[in-house]
Amino acid sequence: MGIFDFFKKNKAEPENRKVEVRNLEKPDFSKIDIQKLEDYYDWTLNYGERKLNLDLNFETDSTNQSELNQIMEFVKKIPEFDNQNRNYIESDFEQDVSMTADYLNFYLDELDENELGGIIDLGNRKQSKNSLLMEQLNLIRVGIYPQASYFATFDYSIDIDGEPCNQLLVVNINQDGTLDYITWES
Repeated sequence: MGIFDFFKKNKAEPENRKVEVRNLEKPDFSKIDIQKLEDYYDWTLNYGERKLNLDLNFETDSTNQSELNQIMEFVKKIPEFDNQNRNYIESDFEQDVSMTADYLNFYLDELDENELGGIIDLGNRKQSKNSLLMEQLNLIRVGIYPQASYFATFDYSIDIDGEPCNQLLVVNINQDGTLDYITWES
């Protein structure tokens, strides 16, 4: 790569993309007995200025320390995966068939102007309403499924009147962070 390619690469990156890395409170895994697993564990953790629900879902009666260590390493990377997932969401939005676009359009179709104005700046003419809504997505839950075909599910929602809406944009990823799929759930 030549020096001019370097400048082209840097210039091509979107200037308005804010990458915010939030700190995640560490869950207490001490109640997990790897020889006698429960099928479900959950925590409410501080994640930046918000709360994040974390749950761990097992389909087996036991595991080993190695698998638990892999889960703990994954949890440490949740802020990185959150930022990466937002890139997946933006990329999905740009596709012809897009679960993200359908999800965002739901808000545009179902909310009146007053409700929508409580979420986004309707006077902003520099960005589309969809883009403004996408910026309002908040990570509210991470579910980890060590024995499933995907490793984790990240649930995103948009707050209405200060509370997360029950409509979720769900990003399922593998243990290494690669995208499995994006879907919309309620």
